[in-house]
Amino acid sequence: MLSRRSLLTLSLGAVGALALRGVPAKADKPVKANEIAFAKWTDEEPLYLFYPGDKLEINVSGAPELSRQTQVGPDGRITLGLIGQMMAAFKSVPELQDDIEKAYANVLRDPEVTVYPGETAPMRVLVGGEVKNAGWVDMTGDMDALQAVMAAGGFTHGAKTHQVVLIRRSRDGHAMRRIIDLQKPLSGQSDRLEALRRFDIIYVPRTNIAEAGVFVEQWINNLIPSPVLNYFTYRTFN
Repeated sequence: MLSRRSLLTLSLGAVGALALRGVPAKADKPVKANEIAFAKWTDEEPLYLFYPGDKLEINVSGAPELSRQTQVGPDGRITLGLIGQMMAAFKSVPELQDDIEKAYANVLRDPEVTVYPGETAPMRVLVGGEVKNAGWVDMTGDMDALQAVMAAGGFTHGAKTHQVVLIRRSRDGHAMRRIIDLQKPLSGQSDRLEALRRFDIIYVPRTNIAEAGVFVEQWINNLIPSPVLNYFTYRTFN
């Protein structure tokens, strides 16, 4: 039968062996997410970008059999005759036209392609942080930042209403960040409200606005299909 001293010696030896093998005795602290480098804010109106669920019409001049109506799939792609699938999500009309013409140049002589946007997927913004019901908020028409927060259930008691973060993609696809004050409209000190655009992100912080970068990464990873995420991440953070 082993004595208490023998058992203690064996236990300490086991812990030491695990440490030598690189297994920590205690759990490591969670790794912090890398801070996102936001681009300089600009109010320039961006080109419309296609999104999964959008419908569009493609007209191939000189080859009417290749013209068709199609829809951007959940993975961000469309299917075209002779060339198969092509990424369409987060591309503007001129960009998509140019990509299709380049693809058809391998099988057609001097192809001319025209893309017509059709019915679009629901217009939405993403609201998170210190709100009661974080998630997507549908835009039934013109919407401002305060309306979006109210549609998400309103602020929690710990919300920093005077330091709300608005994140938007610029015309070249980079993420921009602006700090807006929603306390003044709530208290009647100002009637200036920030108009929103499709797929804007609103983050209501509790302590530090730097948390917005972590929120963006978490929600993008959870809600956007991986093929579209890869393209979106490349355009936004590179």
